[in-house]
Amino acid sequence: MNRRTVLRGILATGAAVTIPLPLLEIMLNESGTALAQTKTPVSPLYVTWFFGNGTLPGRWKPTRTGSGQAWDLSPQLQPLADLKSYLTVISGLENKLVVSGSEHPTGSAGATTGAPLSGNAVRAASIDQVVADAISAGAPYRSLEVGVTPATPGGPPDSLHTVSHKGPNARNNPEYDPKAVFNRLFMSGLPEPTDDGAEQATKIANVRKSVLDSIQQDGASLKQRLGAADRHRIDEHLESIRAIEQRLETMSSGGGPTAACKSPTVPTVGKDSQSEAPPAVNAAMVELSALALACERTRVLSFMFSLPAAHVYYRHLAQDMNDDFHDTICHGDAGDQSSQPRVDKGVIYTMRCLNEFLTKLKNTPHGSSNLLDSSLVYVTSDTAWGKVHTRTEWPVLFAGKAGGRLRGDEHRNFPGDNLSKALLTVAQVMSVNVTEIGIDAGRVTSPLAGIQV
Repeated sequence: MNRRTVLRGILATGAAVTIPLPLLEIMLNESGTALAQTKTPVSPLYVTWFFGNGTLPGRWKPTRTGSGQAWDLSPQLQPLADLKSYLTVISGLENKLVVSGSEHPTGSAGATTGAPLSGNAVRAASIDQVVADAISAGAPYRSLEVGVTPATPGGPPDSLHTVSHKGPNARNNPEYDPKAVFNRLFMSGLPEPTDDGAEQATKIANVRKSVLDSIQQDGASLKQRLGAADRHRIDEHLESIRAIEQRLETMSSGGGPTAACKSPTVPTVGKDSQSEAPPAVNAAMVELSALALACERTRVLSFMFSLPAAHVYYRHLAQDMNDDFHDTICHGDAGDQSSQPRVDKGVIYTMRCLNEFLTKLKNTPHGSSNLLDSSLVYVTSDTAWGKVHTRTEWPVLFAGKAGGRLRGDEHRNFPGDNLSKALLTVAQVMSVNVTEIGIDAGRVTSPLAGIQV
């Protein structure tokens, strides 16, 4: 079966529904390493997972290096304990592009492009786009950018508003509305509301049916061609889509009746309008991101949990968290790199949300393994310690095994090494044909030693 096989349906409004399929056994060769029809090796997948405002380096960096039982997770990485075998923690790196007075924008640019800024623009493509050049041919979307909270960083530089750049003045802005991501992945030709009056409005409202209902006939026909394992995988896949529909239906709207009429499938879902990065929005974006990768709607994803220097409020965590995390908590709270309790609480919440994302990848079958086995997830931020914008001990974590190209379950320390070496390592793990990356102080010609298998 062709990897691009989809299930199709038409809603009563005339909107086309397209349900892409996960990577099934029938699509692969006998060893499960290549597509059966084209003999093309199954490509690993890539994700940039970004969070703003840094960490507490004293509670982020593990105390011991090594692999397996030789090292232990740090306090701020404890939420990822069940996934330790998939983690490669990299410490000691320095972002040599941080400029005093512009720490967050230059920090973000350095961590994702390896290049300085030119005014408000980045000077080079971000690492996700470098990878996309190598692995995205044939995928419906060259890359996909989603975000959990649009909490503003409050500044004009492009590197504050996204971590995905095709190049200078070519931002790939994240989509924060789960409903919009759902429609982009599964629907096309959605009719816009008209001014035909109450009759037309009622007609549109009455056809809010599940996308799955519209493809039942096509799905039944497909199952007749599949073995038992693939039939089971299809059932699980469709059930996951049903679950995300139901999740979106129960989330708050805030879009008003006009906005709600724009989708005949799922009621409009409001994005985070309180700058809180709420768990429900994270959960919805996790589900949608996993579906996008599993169905290979894209092979390259940027998941922006929070933007650089984001003025986010984690008030849902505790009464004492009802303050601007960037201005008041990170910069204003007393303490050192190991003892800012409210910062610690925010970072641990962020890591719990990362754990939800990684766990979903691990639990999603993909070919002969799972999405986390098949992916490289690059986790980083826009600063090291947010209180005074330190540039050393930059947070870097590789999650996943990139189709066997990373070992996982290790902590490696590279004291004083250039952060751009992490970007070159990502590029080479993802089979990008480059021997250097970065500009000026961010330019490097060698990757981090010993990371790639």
